[in-house]
Amino acid sequence: MKHLKRWMCLFSLLLLLTLAACGNTGEQGAVVTPTVSPTVGVEESLAPSEQPSGEPQASEAPAATQQPAQSQDRGESSTAAATPAPTPKPTQKPAVKATPAPTPKPTPTPKVNTCYLSIECKTILGRMEDLTPGKESLVPSDGVILSRKAISFEEGESVFDVLLRATQTYGIHMEYEYTPGFGSHYIEGINNLYEFDCGAGSGWMYYVNGVKPNYGVSKYTVKNGDVIEFKYTCDLGFDL
Repeated sequence: MKHLKRWMCLFSLLLLLTLAACGNTGEQGAVVTPTVSPTVGVEESLAPSEQPSGEPQASEAPAATQQPAQSQDRGESSTAAATPAPTPKPTQKPAVKATPAPTPKPTPTPKVNTCYLSIECKTILGRMEDLTPGKESLVPSDGVILSRKAISFEEGESVFDVLLRATQTYGIHMEYEYTPGFGSHYIEGINNLYEFDCGAGSGWMYYVNGVKPNYGVSKYTVKNGDVIEFKYTCDLGFDL
């Protein structure tokens, strides 16, 4: 507004000087030169700023003064937009140490032991007349059903386990029954020769290292090197 008022004042002054000059020229022709020189001075003073051509020229001046403010606002907004928001730092979790897998313990190999087993019915040879008819062919000529054989066994196995393994290995018939009252198996028949097949006191008995145990075959735990013999008796063991 200050520039506009200034331009209006200058414009009014110029107009008054022009009118005055015209009047003086009609009345006093010789005085024209001194009167015009101030006008020239005014025009020269206006030259650096370019003479105004009307109100539009004056209205542009205030817009020019406001331009820096707008550019400053843009600069501030662009500066604000260019500044990125601080990125939160990720929380670092403590590294978890890997627990080594336990080394599997080797499974111990069961110790294999050896014992010796034989099966015979030699007592029947002297009592053939007492043998159940039709079973004569079941009695070998020498009375030996199974000659001494080396049988492998594991720790803790019983005489029954060894006998069962041997008869299955060599294809020999065997029949047995578990007796809960004694907590042991009872051998009823081997090679189809049963108790009472050769008299009232006949049946199977066993010996370990030449000694007859006083308990069942399931109760005796075999030891490495034991010699086991199964024998058929015709007289409650008195003939063995």
